[in-house]
Amino acid sequence: MELLFIVLNQKEFLLDILDGFVEKGIKGATVVDSSGMCHLVADHIPFFSHFAEIEGEKNHSKTIFTVVDGEVQRNKAVSIVEEILGSLDKPDSAFIFSVPVNFIKGSSSCHDGSESIR
Repeated sequence: MELLFIVLNQKEFLLDILDGFVEKGIKGATVVDSSGMCHLVADHIPFFSHFAEIEGEKNHSKTIFTVVDGEVQRNKAVSIVEEILGSLDKPDSAFIFSVPVNFIKGSSSCHDGSESIR
């Protein structure tokens, strides 16, 4: 299993991505508001304050994270994001990475409870 993180800079596509996940059987994603480092340090480091003013709300993003069963489901999720956003090589689109999950206890509200998550 893997924990998949998607840092989405194009927030307007959030619901499209989540809808795509549901359609393809990827359930239990969590979404949090996030901000880039430049935006956060702008108040403390004068050099960055100029860039924060130029970017405005653009530095705010959404981070989606979900546990997927493995490589196949991870690739399915990445494909959904790429179908909606296009190439992730474009600036200010999204950033995706995953890390191995060695332990899970409990279940999400989307899980029907009929079987344990392993």
